[in-house]
Amino acid sequence: MMKKIWGKIIVVLLAGALIWKLIPYFSNLGAEYSRTTHFFAGLITTVLTLALIEAVRRMDHLSWKQLGQRSLRTNFFSFLLGFLLWTIPASIGLVICLTLGWVDITRHSDWNVLLMSVLVLCVTVFLIEALPEELIFRGYIYRSLLSVFPHWITVLLQMLLFSLFAYLIGAMYSVEQIQFLPGFAFILGYVRAVSGNVWTPIGFHLAIMTATQMFSPLHGHFEVDGLFTLRFFAFILLPSAIGAIALSFMYPHHKWTDKEMNE
Repeated sequence: MMKKIWGKIIVVLLAGALIWKLIPYFSNLGAEYSRTTHFFAGLITTVLTLALIEAVRRMDHLSWKQLGQRSLRTNFFSFLLGFLLWTIPASIGLVICLTLGWVDITRHSDWNVLLMSVLVLCVTVFLIEALPEELIFRGYIYRSLLSVFPHWITVLLQMLLFSLFAYLIGAMYSVEQIQFLPGFAFILGYVRAVSGNVWTPIGFHLAIMTATQMFSPLHGHFEVDGLFTLRFFAFILLPSAIGAIALSFMYPHHKWTDKEMNE
């Protein structure tokens, strides 16, 4: 049973990595950033990922509920919870950074251009990162691991698998990324474990990556002096710590030694 489960997990991981590796070729993403091509790359990524998850779900005779889905209403509020678990602490961290002079931000775009860009970026990040990555790792892979391991081991294993995935698709391209991605996968796994719904880490994932990319020099909207401090303190440290504490109070009966078996 263990070999069969691991075999399916590796197949899904490699298939996911293949999707991410092929997308730049299909969407003609070049050195120059384009919101349109980025958006369609995200759309293709989501469609292919949904097809992949649907195929393995049917082969394993799993329901979407077993992959961390609930009713539409519950999914929406779980998504909103994840989004706010990042947004509120990050906003507090941003204010602290600006007040103490750790970070200085200069805006180059007018508000209309900025708001439209953020909206498009948010939708694109949802399609190319937050939704497909969470469905694969905190959805199918998490559930597969949880059928044989308790939550605490599952969180660690999915962190390692996500890090391997990031390496395969070329996301481990700097020391900063190597330091960030395993911890990012850990907190997403923690959020999935405690909340019991895959849409909670989807919301958290969407919020942090939209903000991180919005302040990136690539988009040209802001010039940030102290970008590393902003990302580490406001975008990673505070949301991870405060979010974890908040979830522990919201779900006090979560047991890390539990396994989730077939329903």
